[in-house]
Amino acid sequence: MTAPTGGSDWRRLDRRMLLIHPFQALVRALPALLALFLARAGSSDSERWELIALPLVLAYGVARWFTTRYRIDGEQIQLKHGVITKQTTTARLDRVRTIDLTAQVWHRVLGLAKVEISTAGTNDRLVLDALSLGAGRALRAELLHRAEAEGAPVAGPSGAPTQERPVDAAWPAPTGEAVAPSGDAAALPGVNAAPVATATGPSDEELLRLDPSWVRFAPFTMSGFLSAAALLGIGLQFANQLADGGRIYVSAYRWAVDRGLLTGVLMVLIAVSVLAIGGYVLSFWGFRLTRNRLGSLYVRRGLLTTRETSIDANRLRGVEIGEPAGLRTVGGARLKAVTTGLGHDAHARSDVLAPPASVEAVRGLARQIVEDDAAVRDPLRPHGAAARRRRHVRALVPCATLAVTLSALTARFDWWTGWFVVAALVLVLGWALARSRYAALGHRVTGRHVVVRSGALNRDRVVLQRDGIVGWTIRQSFFQRRAGVATLVMTTGAGRQHYEAIDVAPATAYGVIAEVHPTLLEQFTCAQRASR
Repeated sequence: MTAPTGGSDWRRLDRRMLLIHPFQALVRALPALLALFLARAGSSDSERWELIALPLVLAYGVARWFTTRYRIDGEQIQLKHGVITKQTTTARLDRVRTIDLTAQVWHRVLGLAKVEISTAGTNDRLVLDALSLGAGRALRAELLHRAEAEGAPVAGPSGAPTQERPVDAAWPAPTGEAVAPSGDAAALPGVNAAPVATATGPSDEELLRLDPSWVRFAPFTMSGFLSAAALLGIGLQFANQLADGGRIYVSAYRWAVDRGLLTGVLMVLIAVSVLAIGGYVLSFWGFRLTRNRLGSLYVRRGLLTTRETSIDANRLRGVEIGEPAGLRTVGGARLKAVTTGLGHDAHARSDVLAPPASVEAVRGLARQIVEDDAAVRDPLRPHGAAARRRRHVRALVPCATLAVTLSALTARFDWWTGWFVVAALVLVLGWALARSRYAALGHRVTGRHVVVRSGALNRDRVVLQRDGIVGWTIRQSFFQRRAGVATLVMTTGAGRQHYEAIDVAPATAYGVIAEVHPTLLEQFTCAQRASR
């Protein structure tokens, strides 16, 4: 944080936020206001001074607009905010990594968007809630692409752009975002191959557009299941509030019993699937991924809350192809960006480059982004017999222990003989898990990338730029040393900060380092000799 210096004029948020800030303040203070009114409901005091709380909360919301200002001053962006405690936040422009434009329903009604600016080296964000949609996009261009910003609409001191286009609920593409797919983009399912011309500005390449048929993957994702569970929990909580809530549960139980167990399970699966599809539509409706002439990526998605995320090409360090067990069974996958500056907000999911979709579409998109077909599609190098034995030992020993214990208890206490079958199934599942975990292990080094893959239930193939790796670690636990394997850790400033090649032979780990950073390997081995 630094003190403001002289420079460009301070800009304010859009005036239309005067209609939203008081409402937001009221929603935040609603629990406290209700508690206050309930506490004073039985009071004999004739002076209803608690009524003053409501206008005070509304006045606080209005004051937020008057006390929030921002400006771009030289090589930094400054944000002043705070009603009671004044704060000035400053970020260097060369540290700006990504910019998100988010519009909830009340923002979209007024044509506004909340702008969240992420910077390198911190998880904090500069939040401007909110600007007009045109001003937010102009600010994004001004921060990420200063050279391009000269031809973009520039926001005035009031926060409104000098040239602003009409805004509709679908968030139309900004000027200059034409669609001109090239290469194999037209072959991807769900990609609009027809070029769309715009009045001015360079043409952008549309890499991916949501295919409505992809909603079939929603029930097989963990996020879809969690969305369904959340909606189901809200419904149950609502039922508890009813006077005859207990009767509702009893009636539902008797209805399920009368129709048999199979019917009840089928109904639950249908309900979960419908809710999961609803969550998928809310998150990814209108999904569109484009790339401009400088290589930066732009993502738009969302039905009720619409979100735009821009990822600077200079910050992109690779991609992560995720194939969870559920999606793998139906031929699906998803794609995330390995990039700096996105923070760790799992709810925001700013790193999503492709929603759960067909594996062909995801791999084709990954190939277009990293421009390395071998890194995306070619088979990976297996980790050998030692890694296979270690996978089987780690999976089968706990399962065998559980199976033996269950069988012994069944024999000792004369339990239901079906538990012997369950014990056998535990062993079979352990063996299948070990095979799946070993099959997932692999790595590969190409001319531009290092590829690693691991995971059984949640299998990820990470394609990481060689230039994006800033450090290496070879780690061995006690049991790994006994098995003759090690874990190669690649440190980077992007994504999860580190990625691992699990249970590789130590000689293989040193070979990967030598191939990617030959000079670094010499320093690595010299330091290791000195420590001995």
